[in-house]
Amino acid sequence: MAPVIRELKKRKVAFKLITSGQTEILFDEFTDYLGLIKPDISFEYKRNKSSAVHFALWAVKIFFVALLSLRQEFGKQNKKGIYVIVHGDTVSSLLGALIARIYGLKIVHIESGLRSYNFLEPFPEELSRYIISRLADINFCPNTWCIDNLKKVKGVKVNTFQNTLIDIFNFVTKNTKKVTFADNLPKKYFVLVFHRQEHVMFGRQEAYDIFRTILRNEKRFPCVLIMHKLTSDFLRASGINNKILRDKNIIPVSRLPHRQFMKLIEKSQYVVTDGGSNQEETYYLGKPCLLIRKHTERIEGLGENVVLSRMNKRVIKQFQKNYRQYRRERVQTGASPAKIIVDYLIKQKL
Repeated sequence: MAPVIRELKKRKVAFKLITSGQTEILFDEFTDYLGLIKPDISFEYKRNKSSAVHFALWAVKIFFVALLSLRQEFGKQNKKGIYVIVHGDTVSSLLGALIARIYGLKIVHIESGLRSYNFLEPFPEELSRYIISRLADINFCPNTWCIDNLKKVKGVKVNTFQNTLIDIFNFVTKNTKKVTFADNLPKKYFVLVFHRQEHVMFGRQEAYDIFRTILRNEKRFPCVLIMHKLTSDFLRASGINNKILRDKNIIPVSRLPHRQFMKLIEKSQYVVTDGGSNQEETYYLGKPCLLIRKHTERIEGLGENVVLSRMNKRVIKQFQKNYRQYRRERVQTGASPAKIIVDYLIKQKL
């Protein structure tokens, strides 16, 4: 969403920023990209991420709190001139779209049309995206494949040719000059991101087996392990947290600011991840990427730098052994997706 906010500010288009509290957003990280910015309306930050039950309770609570709180904001407004813009597949985006529909506001969905065609992976994101695209009046899709996925959807479909992620990617990779975490690492390393709830919460035994396989396969250089909250919980539940912390071939690191993380994967030999956004980021970089999933909602990099493991140990081993063959050139980009989006909305008399 940040590139769209930046483009709106550049055009001096009035908007209000609403944050749900699903994740903690550190706006200071974006000061050089967005300038000074803070939410106009923000709801309570969800601190307890320990279980699906807690998450569901938070979502229900925030839905009703937001519905009542935004009644004055939306209920008496001129409906014609208001667009509620939501991005991607988060539960927050789904709640925003539902509330907008209740108040009769136009819904704009950015990064629309991505599909894994499996509601259990990624969960609940695949379900969220499916519902949002059916509620949306305008769907901004990153490619023709995504547009084709929305053939049965009534809303307008607009091709942005890339995801808005490319806008912030281009800015970050061109404007990171100071020393980063990656600059203090060994010359060669690989990055491991293992945090999807369908793995670390609902499929722990298989996840543990795959996790150990990944670490055992690579003896040439160390692993930089990104310690998301769910990753830490998974390691503790599996009884290997202390072993991981003592292993000299594993470098655990807390979740990094986006700029630092981009530099980390840029300097790595390859990336092993269960994250869809990471798939896209490695595609832009041409960085070898092993996707620890059975299904993915993205096509970026597949058959090129990205290998979908389908949780198959032979595929995992083959990739780690021969990762160099998946190196590609950086993606060359055309028009800014954020510019395409704001151009279109302005023409609709936003």
